[in-house]
Amino acid sequence: MDVGLQGSVIRRAGDTRPLADLYRDQVELAVRAESWGYDFLWVGEHHFAPNQWNPSPLPLLAAIAARTTTLRLGVNVIVAPYHNPLRLAEDIATVDLLSNGRLDLVLGTGSIRDEFDTFAVPPAERWGRTFEAAEILRRCFSEDRFDHEGRYFTFPNVRMTTQPVQRPMPLWVASAGPKTIERVARAGFHFQTPVMAQLGPFWERYSAAARAAGHDPESKNFHVFTGGSVAEQWTPERAAAYEAGVRDFMSFYSTRETVFAGTAHDVDTEHPSANAITGTPDQVLATLEERIGSTALTHFAWAPGPPDAMQLFAREILPVVKGWGREPVRA
Repeated sequence: MDVGLQGSVIRRAGDTRPLADLYRDQVELAVRAESWGYDFLWVGEHHFAPNQWNPSPLPLLAAIAARTTTLRLGVNVIVAPYHNPLRLAEDIATVDLLSNGRLDLVLGTGSIRDEFDTFAVPPAERWGRTFEAAEILRRCFSEDRFDHEGRYFTFPNVRMTTQPVQRPMPLWVASAGPKTIERVARAGFHFQTPVMAQLGPFWERYSAAARAAGHDPESKNFHVFTGGSVAEQWTPERAAAYEAGVRDFMSFYSTRETVFAGTAHDVDTEHPSANAITGTPDQVLATLEERIGSTALTHFAWAPGPPDAMQLFAREILPVVKGWGREPVRA
């Protein structure tokens, strides 16, 4: 499987550097990740965030593309309901061209209520908008000209004259609910989930629905990500520092209302960062083997804490994990 990093530009507690420095450091992190052997770096999308979480991942990835040559780049997730899918398609194609065909796109529905309120998008429409946008994107990257008239978007005479390098363009949809997993499978999109504890049952559900719709699940990618950190010696001081960082990060969710739970309790307890894998290299590897060693994953992403942990993970753990799961499906 491919093993990469899940990251974003996020201001941590006590960090007073100019925002421009945070963005430059994210680009430098990607350069180092490539040199250390990681396969990909994916970044997220949030808006109006107190911690200044990057709201525009595609320009960030374009900057990273200019400094790297083999590292695959992706958005996990791009919040589809906030975007005009035609403008999104043009931006996706542009970044794929600038990266010479290294872009992966994971579409998600969003979770933060005030983002929906400010964008004036009803949260109840999030899944419908996401799947309609996904279908429009797919047509943009596979048809020279088409008309679209749907529930949320009407586009006459679409002409995608700027096409990506990759044909087909890899499109993923993130899901954890039974019905939406089946819908992702029926539509033939690659599958991403943040729920590591359910990888086996989730893949079985996805595979069954894909076969029923005439798709070969072995031709589809399967991705999960988790938080964590690793150190040569996992001391109480190191553990306390990491846990403080997780609490700071999770405050983004705990102080904001979500669209699916009313409060952030479920996100607090189920988010990958709240279920981090930490310890020495041997301890982290043993836990990862138990959780993902015999799964059908093609992609595993790690949010590894500080750069020294990222480098140690690459040296001691990454070569082993790459041998698990399935080979990724390429365009």
